[in-house]
Amino acid sequence: MISWFKKHFIPHSGNNHRPYFLHKENICNIVLVVLFLELFTFLIPTLTHIERTGGMAAVLPAILSSLTNQERQSQNLSALTVNPILVKAAELKAEDMATKGYFAHTSPEGKTPWYWLEQVGYRYQYAGENLAINFSDSKDVTNAWMASPTHRANIVKDKYTEVGTGIAVGKYEGKETIFVAQIYANPLKETQTIKTETAKTDTNPKVAIEKEEPRNVLGAEINTSNLDTNKTQKATFWQKLFASPRNTTNIILFFVFGIVAITLLLYIFIKLKNHHFDLITNGLIVVAIIGAIFLINYYLSYHNMIITKGLDYSSEIK
Repeated sequence: MISWFKKHFIPHSGNNHRPYFLHKENICNIVLVVLFLELFTFLIPTLTHIERTGGMAAVLPAILSSLTNQERQSQNLSALTVNPILVKAAELKAEDMATKGYFAHTSPEGKTPWYWLEQVGYRYQYAGENLAINFSDSKDVTNAWMASPTHRANIVKDKYTEVGTGIAVGKYEGKETIFVAQIYANPLKETQTIKTETAKTDTNPKVAIEKEEPRNVLGAEINTSNLDTNKTQKATFWQKLFASPRNTTNIILFFVFGIVAITLLLYIFIKLKNHHFDLITNGLIVVAIIGAIFLINYYLSYHNMIITKGLDYSSEIK
């Protein structure tokens, strides 16, 4: 093992001071592997709609919920519980945007974010919504949200205890894409929703009258009969890889980049004179190609992504 490592990475008399790793034929193989990985782990999933209505689309909500909790835990906040009722509300919002081709917190018909919570019967004390569109990597969505003050405020708000993420495939401005809606909330307990006070009426001088809190109590009683209460949106390791093609590709490219860079440095500093410049050129070619791929992937991932201003509608008035 040691002799193999020296032969491939360390310049010495045994390899004529020419590490095998930097030989032209090996560099060509490395370039081919890099291009193959770029094509099949990033370009094809990104530039086509393969799996968007199947595998990739099916796992994205789980990934996004998991990434949201990672950001919260990095801020020493408790993780949000995935609530299937909130999931349904987020799915309804995403489907409405995808069907009607708009991207906003309020629909063209004037349906506000809390409308979808009313549809699923979710009563809340605090609630907020983040939206995104035109992305190819789930990690990029969370990164974009965290870079925006209003979206970040929703993700790290300590009053939220539950989350639901929904996606839908549709057309926006003539292009097919994925719409994302993530809803954060804190459910309103029944003891908070009802106030009892004594009043006088003509027929009964004292009768208990039940009254709802005026603004934070939205929707009807929660009905879970037609919801999948087992929908936990937990992502597996492989789902995380396939739902984040750019980040998965970057990890592999960073690994290859690191090996080439270390080999170049070892060659330059161990063999201080009479360098074989063809070997240095070979290594620099790989470094340049990987650097160009990083820039291309970043551009393709972000140039069309849109996130609307994050909305915290806890104190909004209907």
